[in-house]
Amino acid sequence: MRPDRRFFLAGMAALTACAPEPTARAGGLIHPFDAAALRARKGRGAPASATCQVAPPPVRDLAVPQFYVDPPIYSRVDPERLAARNAAIQPLHTLVRTVTENADRWASSNPPAGRFAACAAASLDGAACAESLLGTVDVQGSYERKWMWCGLALAHLKLETAPEYDASAQARVGAWFARAFHVLRVHYDRPPYGMPSDRLNNHMTWAGLTAMAIALAAQDRKAWVWGLSRMERTLAQIDADGYLPLELMRRSKAWHYHIFAVAPLAMGAVLARPNGVDLADARFHRLARRTFGAYADPAAFVARTGSAQDIWGARPDVGWLELYAGAFGHVEALPLLQGRRPQRHVWLGGDLTLWHARDA
Repeated sequence: MRPDRRFFLAGMAALTACAPEPTARAGGLIHPFDAAALRARKGRGAPASATCQVAPPPVRDLAVPQFYVDPPIYSRVDPERLAARNAAIQPLHTLVRTVTENADRWASSNPPAGRFAACAAASLDGAACAESLLGTVDVQGSYERKWMWCGLALAHLKLETAPEYDASAQARVGAWFARAFHVLRVHYDRPPYGMPSDRLNNHMTWAGLTAMAIALAAQDRKAWVWGLSRMERTLAQIDADGYLPLELMRRSKAWHYHIFAVAPLAMGAVLARPNGVDLADARFHRLARRTFGAYADPAAFVARTGSAQDIWGARPDVGWLELYAGAFGHVEALPLLQGRRPQRHVWLGGDLTLWHARDA
């Protein structure tokens, strides 16, 4: 039996074993992921031999080692701890990667290849039925699940019009996301402690984006308002020169964490726009210009922090530039994307080039 067929049948069994949830209440929130419009612009035939990727079983509990060794600055990485962290999150990362890839494959296939939607829907419904990520979770695990919830919620939005993703499954997944939001907000509703506090820095920004994505998936107005409030708190921290003071405290990782903060802000602005909210205001553009300028020369960050800038990985992340160029018209960012497409970021929902690039 083909792997995608085997997985599909397993997913269908999970659906029947999971108690139905009431239909999510209508909140009138709009999201920007129009699969039919994308298919008309960029659709391509899916090879008959292409199979949907098999996702691993859902993860309920999450214990993940922390890998920075210099609190409270958190700029020095222990390679062994990082390897242990990567191993601990691998099943979860694979789940989110396969769901986002299958969602993108369905949305970009013309005619629609329903097998990809069926696999992604079965994975999401299986995670909801298992109450994935709602078990025992440590500090680093709470960070990881926040990012993963974000990616899964964005993938769900892309799949909403797929016939293979029926209303009952969508209601169960929406209810799971609603429970996830109530768990997520607990940490960030508490008063901040220490500096740089994870209740005010890029973690808060990602929590805001996750809440916005969940709000759209579950039609939850409270989650929407809460998510927007976290975006506003981030925007309020941007200084006159376009820096985030809490991210400057990361010293050698300051530029990296400016990239890491502007990415969820940019996606949040994309989600907010159809709902009449403009997050891409002058403050956002100050931060974006400052962060973008450092790709050519990070000297300004070196001067502000007194530290040479240490990027994460072999090259600095450029995924957010698909949004900066495609959604906000900053075509000066396009040269940095040459030779690095497609840009995929599972926490931001998958293929950023596919959905947001206007020149590709």
